[in-house]
Amino acid sequence: MKIFFDWVAEKPVALLILVVLLALLIDFSGVTWRLEQMVADTGISLLPQEAPQNVVIVAVDEKSLRKFGRWPWSRRIHAQLLDQLAVAGTGPVVFDVLFAEVSKADAVGDQLFAAAIARHGKVVLAMASDEDPKDGKVSEVLPLPMFADSAASIGHADMAIDKDGIVRSTYLLAGTAVARWPGLALAAMHVAARSGAADLPGENFSDRKSIHEGRWIRDRRILFPYAGGAGTFPTLSFVDVVEGRGGAEALLGKTVFVGITAAAMRRVFATPDANEGVMSGVEIQANILNSLQQNLAITSAQGLPRQVGLIFLSLVAASILVYARFIGIFSRLLLVLMVSAGLLLAVMMTTGLLLPVVPVWAGLGIVGFLLSRKRIDSLQRSSALDPLTGLYNRRAFESHFENMWRLNERHKQLLFLLIIDVDHFKRFNDALGHLQGDKALKKLAGYLESKTRRAGDRVCRVGGERFAMLLDMDEPDLQHVEAYAQEIVDGIHDLGIHYWDGDTQQQLTVSIGCAGIVPSQYHTREELFDLADRALYQAKNAGRNRIHYRWSEKRSGAVKGFLAAPDS
Repeated sequence: MKIFFDWVAEKPVALLILVVLLALLIDFSGVTWRLEQMVADTGISLLPQEAPQNVVIVAVDEKSLRKFGRWPWSRRIHAQLLDQLAVAGTGPVVFDVLFAEVSKADAVGDQLFAAAIARHGKVVLAMASDEDPKDGKVSEVLPLPMFADSAASIGHADMAIDKDGIVRSTYLLAGTAVARWPGLALAAMHVAARSGAADLPGENFSDRKSIHEGRWIRDRRILFPYAGGAGTFPTLSFVDVVEGRGGAEALLGKTVFVGITAAAMRRVFATPDANEGVMSGVEIQANILNSLQQNLAITSAQGLPRQVGLIFLSLVAASILVYARFIGIFSRLLLVLMVSAGLLLAVMMTTGLLLPVVPVWAGLGIVGFLLSRKRIDSLQRSSALDPLTGLYNRRAFESHFENMWRLNERHKQLLFLLIIDVDHFKRFNDALGHLQGDKALKKLAGYLESKTRRAGDRVCRVGGERFAMLLDMDEPDLQHVEAYAQEIVDGIHDLGIHYWDGDTQQQLTVSIGCAGIVPSQYHTREELFDLADRALYQAKNAGRNRIHYRWSEKRSGAVKGFLAAPDS
């Protein structure tokens, strides 16, 4: 897996594809849902909107309860309210109150209320759903026929509570069997415009032509911004309006929502703004209408538009992360965060679509981690490499030497060290110059690196034209090590690196000193290095272009079993 990610980190196009795939996978899994809602709440709250001007709330508050007594009141009180509102010249009047039962104590009051609804001509009444606990079937709770026949429209008062307990959206249509009832706010808009349903925004959850008996069907979900916290909309006390103290100028032409705000009776719901706490249902309905009036309804992209938008955001953000190499990775991530957030807000303002951005951030975070890890690995590796040859340097070699020493000591196994020195390298430099000398060293280093076969094999440049190699052998014996070292000597000779020493053409060769020790308390790493170094000088003194080996005089019985030749 590491090899795969390291390969991907080297390919810009592969990184772009990886970000896209990660974003799609994370979005499909739904693991970032809560964070996505938080980001959406923040983005929607930033949408520019005007202060509410066309909506007024008439509140059934504590003051009204003290005046008119225990709820529910006689419908003739509601009739008085409607007559006062008609005199004030209001627009639609929306009752966020159910009138589904006959008032047995005041049947005349019901008739007066029905007549007042007809006289006003712009009254929207609420309906709701009721689920039978026995069989789970849902039925519609509608206003009394005498009220419904007089009303201009009926709207559902269903609250869309998300799984985190927050009301941030609404369904413009709902009903049993088929989503046929508009929401209260949408019904008010239709009454004000005296028109029916046009093309509605929102997510299309159901085919309204199909029938789902016994089920509450919701359709056309929209997200909406709140104009502010509780108390944002102008609010008049019910009793003040009934007694003519509401002020006609405050009601003229306004859409009026009538609902309960008294603390002992109202239903409250959590809003996205944690600082504002909770809000009554009638105030939420007013916020929904305000967002519809200002064309601020936001549709959460789904299906193909969601996937296309996700791919678009992923490609834009990933391109910045991958190609903006003039700044650091964390600075790039911060820039990507700001750019993608800006794009999200711009798309919402221009198209009304909410695109998922958190899965993109999560994918970018994963890729950013891979890039930073690659960068760290690169820095660590470069600090351990010889800048000329690309082999490990002396410090990295010493660290590996120590690890191999402990491992072989634990397994009581021979550890072999080769020290390789270029013959007459000064003559080579004098003949061709240091630039050609560096090129020759790079070529030798490449060959030596190609000879490392096992995980523990390690070759390094220990200085100048000298190299060292540790051998990690499954079944170490001197005969195999000698053959391996001789293979290196012959292979370098076969590289055919020539130079002229005066009138004589010379061949670049190496000499190798080989030593082996079973690490134990009787030996040290310095001893092994010293043995290999002395073996190298013996190879030099014997004519160069050859190998020589040595081992410790303090060899144990285990060593004797591996070494077949006497000390030379």
